Amino acid sequence: MPVTVPGLPFDFIQTDVAAGTVGFVFKSTADAFYYDGSTVTKITDGDYPATTVRGIAYLDGTYYVMDPDGQIFGSDLNTPTAWTALNMLVAQMEPDGGMALARLLNYIVAFGTYTTEFFFDAGNPAPGSPLAPYSSGMLNIGCASAGSVVQTNNQLFFIGVTKQRGRSVYTLTGTTPQIISTPSIERILNSDDLSSVFAFCIKIAGHNFYVLTLVDSDITLACDLTTGDWKEWTSLTAASPVTISSLTYSSSTGLCSATTSGAHNRSDGDPVTIAGATQTEYNGAVNVTYVDATHFTYVPLSVPSVTPATGSPTVTGYTSGAFIGRFYAGFGNIELVQDAAGNLYTLSPDVYQDNGVPIDVHIRTPLIDGGTNDKKFFSKLQIIGDSTDTQVFVRYSGDDYQTWTKYRAANLGLRRAALHRLGQDRRRAFELRHTDNTPLRLEALELTVKVGNN
Repeated sequence: MPVTVPGLPFDFIQTDVAAGTVGFVFKSTADAFYYDGSTVTKITDGDYPATTVRGIAYLDGTYYVMDPDGQIFGSDLNTPTAWTALNMLVAQMEPDGGMALARLLNYIVAFGTYTTEFFFDAGNPAPGSPLAPYSSGMLNIGCASAGSVVQTNNQLFFIGVTKQRGRSVYTLTGTTPQIISTPSIERILNSDDLSSVFAFCIKIAGHNFYVLTLVDSDITLACDLTTGDWKEWTSLTAASPVTISSLTYSSSTGLCSATTSGAHNRSDGDPVTIAGATQTEYNGAVNVTYVDATHFTYVPLSVPSVTPATGSPTVTGYTSGAFIGRFYAGFGNIELVQDAAGNLYTLSPDVYQDNGVPIDVHIRTPLIDGGTNDKKFFSKLQIIGDSTDTQVFVRYSGDDYQTWTKYRAANLGLRRAALHRLGQDRRRAFELRHTDNTPLRLEALELTVKVGNN
């Protein structure tokens, strides 16, 4: 489990309980510490390397770290605080230095810039290293970012790079590499400078995920290892409240109309929180219909009895960025993630907000043309999914995702969650959006389409 303490990533590994110790070793690239269950001791042995790369591994009673020159150092047997200078060997199939160290099955895995080497416990006598290279397992694939390396079950995941092909996300099962990234994911990887990367694996709601955050690009990419699909995970952050100078309700349209004292910076369909109106029917978490920079409308959660609203109403919107979780640890049946500031959160499939903030779900379909470029007339769209009293917003594009219609709402609690009179296009893509504090499980979109003659 890695964590950050004043901005430095730390790697953790449990100590050998069988040897009578209870605790763990944790290290940054500059220092290492041992916790024995009651006391934290800094490792000050002069034979411990001054600078190491990310990662610490344990194999058959010995703790291993690696320095940037690819030298792998081992501790004394079952003694993480004691190190011997001769207990060292070098990953040197190629002169590409060291990037990260990990363990997979019974191998110590040394990642270089353009190569990956495997070592096994050959039982070599002290004072030398007990390790020996598994030469036939060497890979001409390096590690592009040490922060991307994650070990889970019998697999390793990492951003790999070769001299000829650029970056991809790989999984190692044994010594066999497999690319799991898609061309679109690899375009994102190759455009990022990888100066700050975080990754973890998690199993939740029956699905295993490799979660990768690229801080420079402000994006989190999550691969569902069960299906092979990639998704983007985001977190919303509350913006500063904006004062509403006028807030009225129209019984003929069923809409509240708001005028703000400054730019509200919201777009069509965005989730917001209205607060401060004396008539509480105006307040709550809603989605706006964009009108212009200082005006928007929304459907209130209940019908206001008084108009205009009084009090001091405000609107609070959100900005979207990378998923807040940087690190992961499991504790019993609790899934924990930690953010960049050190705050801990639990992950639960039964909670439908992030720390009280909406989860902004977007689903975008590929272009639909039915195999012909003739005009299509879309008379009905039905959303098939679990029946829940929740709103799903739908919009569509007929010009290859360049422009979009305004969102229209469909209620999944109705017998049929359907939208009608959807116009015509030669081909079309749909986007669904959901921000309610409710569960959402969708199965399909059912379209009623008539094909024209031109």
